[in-house]
Amino acid sequence: MLSISNLTVQYGENPPALEHFNLEMDPGEIVCIVGESGSGKTTIIRSIMGLLPSNGNIVEGSMYFEGNSLLSYSKEQWRSLRGTKISIIFQDSGAMINPIRKIKHQFVEYIRTHQTMSSHEAENLGKEMLAKMQLPSVDNIMNSYAFQLSGGMRQRVGIAMAMTFQPKLLMADEPTSALDVTTQAQIVRQILELRNRFHTGIILVTHNLGVAAYMADKIMVMKDGHIVDMGKRSKVLQYPQSDYTKKLLASVPALDGERYV
Repeated sequence: MLSISNLTVQYGENPPALEHFNLEMDPGEIVCIVGESGSGKTTIIRSIMGLLPSNGNIVEGSMYFEGNSLLSYSKEQWRSLRGTKISIIFQDSGAMINPIRKIKHQFVEYIRTHQTMSSHEAENLGKEMLAKMQLPSVDNIMNSYAFQLSGGMRQRVGIAMAMTFQPKLLMADEPTSALDVTTQAQIVRQILELRNRFHTGIILVTHNLGVAAYMADKIMVMKDGHIVDMGKRSKVLQYPQSDYTKKLLASVPALDGERYV
């Protein structure tokens, strides 16, 4: 489904922020990219979405999605792809929602941008997606502003919008880091359910090795723009190759002497 080979990204005249990155991903697979801030995790997602900032350039490598080269896409092709076949959940969906417009108006506009339907049909589809995210009283949510919703509710709204067109690939950029622990667990289960229901491939960026250990089929550990460990979850967790991965594993808290990662 997704094939990335030797991808190198540079911002301005600075040294590469991402160097010689490779990834082969199958439909329905969950890949967790783990690493500290500045390791290149978000650069990977921005590159795949074609959303690098103006001073960001892909200087080497290739990216293919369903057999098509993403690097050759026009602006119109990107516009058609984003939000439909490839979608993203942001770290704080509340920050991505316009604070002075109700959820309904933004959801309807998003749907009608990608698909021809009436406002009434788009609103019903939006409500249906909110209900699938197990949000209560979807009419009230549609008529609310972002500041009237809790962090967990805003994040579910973001997931509902991202999953409206059942994308083949879903990016999740630290989707639980701004939430309390209980809500984090609910969002993680929600994302897993999406994979099971829609067979969506997921790339999850996180600094939380515990989340990666729970969710991932494949784990990639990043440091300073390079892959230092990569493989199936069990392989990376049980037989880490790099000292950095070993340190990450050692930093996971233990409970009564028992380690859960």
